[in-house]
Amino acid sequence: MSLVKVINTPNPSAMRDDRRRRDRERRLIEATLDCIANLGLRETTVQDIAAAAGMAVGSISQYFEGKEALYTAALDAIATEFAARVAERLAAAGDAPAERLRGYIDAYFDASTGQRRKVAVWFAFWGEVRAQPQYRSVCEEHDRAHDATVEALVADVLREARRDPTDAGALAKLLTSSCYGLWLELLTGNPKPSRESLHALAYRQLAALFPSHAADFAWREGRPHA
Repeated sequence: MSLVKVINTPNPSAMRDDRRRRDRERRLIEATLDCIANLGLRETTVQDIAAAAGMAVGSISQYFEGKEALYTAALDAIATEFAARVAERLAAAGDAPAERLRGYIDAYFDASTGQRRKVAVWFAFWGEVRAQPQYRSVCEEHDRAHDATVEALVADVLREARRDPTDAGALAKLLTSSCYGLWLELLTGNPKPSRESLHALAYRQLAALFPSHAADFAWREGRPHA
């Protein structure tokens, strides 16, 4: 008796439908980010989002179960993007503790994750986390992973400097809070500061917190953000 091996080949029609769905979801998420950044979280309507995406209002329900589900997907998208950019920066930094911590800071002022539009969206969602459990869930999951990463990076620098690594938690919190403060300055500063000038200030903070590695955190003009 012969055995016939059945090979399942992808269904071209199903693949096209899947690509179309993912493209529509991305368009809606990007439109949501634009609307929240420009109009505010509470002021944004599904009509605004549909118009920005170039889609019919009724079609949104084909991809997301309501406005809050779309908002949650948008929040998850920027959180996932930020985590991925941190991972990319750390992978490119190599093994030196100071270079890795510098890479973490670079992720905050990257041309993609550090753009005003996305920073505005972060602050909009942070303002609603107490009232919206679904937003709080996304933010808490992101924060746990983020905090563990930066604390480990700080601890490595402290060990290399022969300082007490038990201070890592407090210093990591101070460093993260400084980055959030610089993000706020990006949104509200008058005159508007450049992302590069705030990036340089973050490096100055690193040098102040870790004087033994000050040379590693010296700012160089024109440091790339991409």
